[in-house]
Amino acid sequence: MQSSSSDITGTSADGGQAPPPQDIAHADLQLGHLTGPQVMGLSISSFIPAVGLSAVPAFLAAYTGRSSWLAMAASVVAFTIIGLFVTAFARRFIGTGSLYSYIRHVFGSWSPLVIAAAMVPGYIVVVMVLVVSLGLYVGSFLMSVGVSSAAGPEIQLVIYVLAALIAMGIAYRGLDVSVRSSVILTVVSVPVMLVITVATAFGGNVDLASQLSLSDFTFNSFLQGLAIGSTFFIGFESSAALGAETRNPTRAIPRAIMVIPVVLGMAFLAATVIQVPTLVDSADQLALGVSPNAVLAEAAGVGFLSNISDLVLAAAVFASLIGFFNYGSRVVVSAASDGLLPSALTKVSKRYKSPLAAIAFLGVPSLVGPPVMLWLTSSTPLEIYGYIATLLVYFWVIPYFLICIGGAVLLNRLSPRKSVLVNIGAALASATVLWLYVNGILYPAPGPLSALPYVMIGTVAVFLVGFVASVRSKRRTSISA
Repeated sequence: MQSSSSDITGTSADGGQAPPPQDIAHADLQLGHLTGPQVMGLSISSFIPAVGLSAVPAFLAAYTGRSSWLAMAASVVAFTIIGLFVTAFARRFIGTGSLYSYIRHVFGSWSPLVIAAAMVPGYIVVVMVLVVSLGLYVGSFLMSVGVSSAAGPEIQLVIYVLAALIAMGIAYRGLDVSVRSSVILTVVSVPVMLVITVATAFGGNVDLASQLSLSDFTFNSFLQGLAIGSTFFIGFESSAALGAETRNPTRAIPRAIMVIPVVLGMAFLAATVIQVPTLVDSADQLALGVSPNAVLAEAAGVGFLSNISDLVLAAAVFASLIGFFNYGSRVVVSAASDGLLPSALTKVSKRYKSPLAAIAFLGVPSLVGPPVMLWLTSSTPLEIYGYIATLLVYFWVIPYFLICIGGAVLLNRLSPRKSVLVNIGAALASATVLWLYVNGILYPAPGPLSALPYVMIGTVAVFLVGFVASVRSKRRTSISA
């Protein structure tokens, strides 16, 4: 995919306003098909509002106690700044490769290879994380209704395979079916967690005074909380991969990107303020394995929602799985179109206008990886989820770091008078992103988790070498022909 001839400012050679530069998308995709509300709906659904309302406060409370809100607020600010740098590209360029497509407009031919080497395996890991997460919630629900073996490898394997195959089938049926399915599942799932959160707010245990006093604040716990809070925004810019398939993308895509850190980020922050006091006071129950949503529901007097909450959270995760099959497959198609991956991965269904081969490329590892880990290791589904989710965060460090620096370069070219503010923002955002990786080295978790920063680097290196070799091979073939 090569960029069009318009320059970086979007001005044509004769001084008129040129159309925004765009990467050449596969002609069989549904170019210009999605409306702004559809892109927005899929973006919100993919970031699982119901799960965020449940999981964000619980994870933060375990590390940062009653000061959790401060770490969450810092995460929201950092990813809002990152989002502004991403949208600096999204308002000017249209593509199907998300950050992979954008970065070439600043740093040239080497930068897409580096970002693709992180994002392609990253999207494979995203799918695996969501499949395992779905297994956790469905397994928890089944155990609550008497299926005691629901966390065992046999039932988990069935859940993994069914979840991946059904989500792949929906993604294959095209964007309209994907959007409709994801939005319906999200609309169904959000009310339960909203009721639990609102009931908690009126339950008399919010305790703003102790939270604002920062009595348990330490800089180390704050940095740990910053890393945890940031993980819930990983991949938030993925809707940019649908740019070529969206109407008025330079308007719709930036909105779909920014809704995650701004709207969902503020919702997660509010949930943190409301829920953390109850979660801190219920640490003993959580240590015994009681789910955070069950603890909150019982404490708020809506215990009848504790069992059903696991089921609706599973529905929310499935909505996200559909979304990321669509996003990731477009990035794979872009990389294949550029010669980084086999050309067979550019195949698009003539009937449904969906990248079938790329969807399968993302889905097959999730049919193999998590089941193999369950069968060949002594790890529980929750431990496997922790390994894969942690690895996922590391894969996005390189793309976000480069896009922050690249966004600053782009904006400095366009508006030199704002350079100081832009550069400060770039420094803060890139430092936050870099901390996500450094944190895993300075404060290594026990067991396999401590090796994951190096697993990420090794994987990126292997993909990068493969991409370089593929591009050079195809270039030589083209010259000889």
